[in-house]
Amino acid sequence: MENKFLPHSQSSLGFFGIIRESIKTTSRNGKLLVPILLFVFLSYSQLDFAQKYIITPVTKDFVLQLAEHPNMVHDFTYGIDQTMYAGVFNDIREILLVKLLIMSIFSVISLLFLVATVSSSYEAHTAKVLGPKDIFLKVKSSWKRPIVTTFYMILLTWGISVFYTVCIGITTILAVNSWVFLLLGAIIVSIPVCYFYMTTLFVVSLIVSVLEDGLSGLKAIARAAELMKGKRLKASFMMVLFAIGYGFVVLIAKFLASYNRSFSAELAITIPFMNGFYCLLKLFMFVVYTVFYHEWKTSHDEKNGKFEYLPIAGGGEA
Repeated sequence: MENKFLPHSQSSLGFFGIIRESIKTTSRNGKLLVPILLFVFLSYSQLDFAQKYIITPVTKDFVLQLAEHPNMVHDFTYGIDQTMYAGVFNDIREILLVKLLIMSIFSVISLLFLVATVSSSYEAHTAKVLGPKDIFLKVKSSWKRPIVTTFYMILLTWGISVFYTVCIGITTILAVNSWVFLLLGAIIVSIPVCYFYMTTLFVVSLIVSVLEDGLSGLKAIARAAELMKGKRLKASFMMVLFAIGYGFVVLIAKFLASYNRSFSAELAITIPFMNGFYCLLKLFMFVVYTVFYHEWKTSHDEKNGKFEYLPIAGGGEA
């Protein structure tokens, strides 16, 4: 059998073409994605169960302590004897430690979910299905880069948040005529636009970190911004759809839990329901943006005179 190599371009894919291609890629890679999805779903659910069981009684005790000591904030402010608040300090310490532990485990699982899904989906999209051993090697070689990129994205997001806070504060102080109010309105309207763009940039930067050797941190962010030129609206709109989808899931979960407000009902209905759909949406989001990445990279390489040649299985020759 002979392999034939033909130029492969996805630059012509439209919005719905991306969706169709993502569904095909997910189906082609199903044998690997289903175990990954099941592992992540069970892990997320167990973390939520553990958090509810550990933190709920501590939180109730903390609220009771606050009710018993209404002057606690006053005593803290003026340095009055605080030995009576030892129980409150213990509750706060326990809540913070549990939250930190849960967040750390959640972050590790999310990192593995990202690297495994993006790596396998990219290969499946380009006509190659990876096995568990290949995925293990991919995770081992690239897990550090998304962490570095996440750190820089957090710094960038904080910087933008401070910028918006300063702008809104200054505009509010100077709000003496209608023009300033219009400026304030424009700033507020731009916040969700900036949020969805930055979220999209974050996801694409993570995908770049996973798939491109030597790119992480600011380099990965710059590479993602470069690939997204001219396609920001389409990519951000896709993120809006994912946010709407998850919001719809949250509303349904609250509606189901409203019939029975017991703690057991929340554990048995809300947590599995929300985690199940959250994992599905997150997996499909990774696949969609991996396909997006391949389209943008192909288009970018074509503009720069580079072509990607992928093996197309040919029929056997006599």
